[in-house]
Amino acid sequence: MKPMKVILTLCTLLSSVAAAQVSASCDQPREIDKYQLLRRLSLDLRGKAPSYDEYLALDAQSTIPQSTITAWLASDDFRIAMRRYHEELFWPNVSNVALNNVNAQLVQLTGPDAWAISSAGKRRIFRGLTDINTVNGVQCGDFEQTQFTAGFVPVASAVRTVVVNGTTVKQEGWRMVTPYWSTTPIKVCAYDAMETTSVTVSGRVIACNSVDADARAECGCGPGLAYCYGPTASVRTVIQQAMREQLNLMVDRVSTGGQPYTELITARTAPTNGPLTFWKKNLAPHLSYSRIVALPDPNEPLTNATWSDATWRQVDRGSALHAGVLSTPAYLLRFQTNRGRANRFRIDFECESFVPPSQLETPAQGCSDSSGDLTQRCTCRYCHRQLEPLAAGFGNFAEAGTTLMTDLTMFPRTRASCVNNGGTFCNRFYVTDDSADNPGALLPYQYADAAHPDITSALAAGPRGRADAIIADGTFARCAVKRTWSYFMKRDLRVIGTDPDENATLATLTSGFTANGHSLPWLVEQIVSQPTYRRVR
Repeated sequence: MKPMKVILTLCTLLSSVAAAQVSASCDQPREIDKYQLLRRLSLDLRGKAPSYDEYLALDAQSTIPQSTITAWLASDDFRIAMRRYHEELFWPNVSNVALNNVNAQLVQLTGPDAWAISSAGKRRIFRGLTDINTVNGVQCGDFEQTQFTAGFVPVASAVRTVVVNGTTVKQEGWRMVTPYWSTTPIKVCAYDAMETTSVTVSGRVIACNSVDADARAECGCGPGLAYCYGPTASVRTVIQQAMREQLNLMVDRVSTGGQPYTELITARTAPTNGPLTFWKKNLAPHLSYSRIVALPDPNEPLTNATWSDATWRQVDRGSALHAGVLSTPAYLLRFQTNRGRANRFRIDFECESFVPPSQLETPAQGCSDSSGDLTQRCTCRYCHRQLEPLAAGFGNFAEAGTTLMTDLTMFPRTRASCVNNGGTFCNRFYVTDDSADNPGALLPYQYADAAHPDITSALAAGPRGRADAIIADGTFARCAVKRTWSYFMKRDLRVIGTDPDENATLATLTSGFTANGHSLPWLVEQIVSQPTYRRVR
């Protein structure tokens, strides 16, 4: 037979076989063969296709050996696959969160080629005007400052006096500084590079990396510029990446790390590295109340605060209110309101979403159309009677921030001085309107009263309280089974609707998951061993 005819015959035969397979695949359910199962398992558990050798080794097997699945569940590939799965739940990208403010941000000047704080107010405090542009340079002069007192404060007699638009101003030079984010020295305006750590004003000690320090001429960016943010790529991005990695490392602990899945929402400990600790200790306190508030928590350990220390250590966060990933910076800054945090928690770990009522309510139905208490507001109360206690669980963590507000000296539950006070601190944290419910109250405590005992108890328990409750009543386990099933089966369990034929499967997997110490690898192994997983349709 001629070669061309052989090719045409083979093509016809292959086309017929392919058509038959398509017909069988599309027209009726069927079990997948062992090679298709190998590919499905490898893609789901390892995130990659099998190798040629793995296909070849399967020739002598009737199906995938259970030992292969067990090995894959303990592999680094499975760890990465579970990171991807959980990132779909947590949405942990915080790259758009502005950690810094102008009072703590260094920028590079065009003349001289030196770094300086970008705040116009700070420039005025240092030199007498917000903008200085003389023959010597912009802001600081283009000359090296060599004479200093303690803390690298420029000697007054060595600072040049110049007149700008009729105003006499001071203009210092620059000095070379090795910043915390690099080993290469850079030019920094000498006032901005001052290393004073604190000043005492009227008997009160003011830390130079605090809000109050912004008004002090004695305070610059501290030793090694530790109190100021440097280039975005070198500082802010590094911190944000560390936040995301911290959350992923907590996922690792419950995927291949041998810890129960419940640790994901209950652990008091958290992995922490140098950049995260450095940020919390040195940079985060240098904040603006119009941006995020991430002051160190009371009793929070800040021991490995070296920027270059990339080592991750398990650290006890110092408070029983902490609850796994729920109180990590990545979670708290990704969902910045307490209601948003609670809603995401309910979706991820209770498999519940809020659905608005089908009809609007009126005051005739025993509700209010104007109350600030949304648990009493017409129509709103349908969701908010569940949401407000849930949100109160996060109430002691600052909204648009991470600060644990348990320091009663800084955050008393009532601050009478904040009533009708338009200051940024009061507006941020307290009920300032004297006509509102409970004026002067710390905002999360506005409705912590006898009429709302569930809110009061939720505030005391924190997110850990709700986590413990849903673990105890089985909600957490049932939701974990549902979500993991959906991820691997690419469809939801049929447990509601007109044909809820998989309720028994849900019950069996849930009881087994609980009995096996809430082991995520165990649960995944059970799901991929289901006949349903090994079939088409």
